[in-house]
Amino acid sequence: MQDQHFMQQWNAGHDRFSEGLGNGLAKLAEKARARFRRGSPRQERPESPLARRARLTGIGVIGGILAGASLGMVAPLVLAIDCPQTPAEAARSCTQAALA
Repeated sequence: MQDQHFMQQWNAGHDRFSEGLGNGLAKLAEKARARFRRGSPRQERPESPLARRARLTGIGVIGGILAGASLGMVAPLVLAIDCPQTPAEAARSCTQAALA
């Protein structure tokens, strides 16, 4: 009984919902087409030397952090000095010891 009631409500509201959704999407598409035709209203502002320096410094800091983190993750694998390096089994044991 509850399923039948739910389905009746769904059918009653579904057409109205679909029509409203279709109209809303059509309006958005028309706005996008109109904006594309006339171009973007914003104009690029020139970047000041201080803003450019701050942006590049931020990129450098983020790059340094990422490089340091990746080095910190790889260093235990590379710096396993006290392990023999020739046989594959010894290399595997070094890797497991470095990760432990």
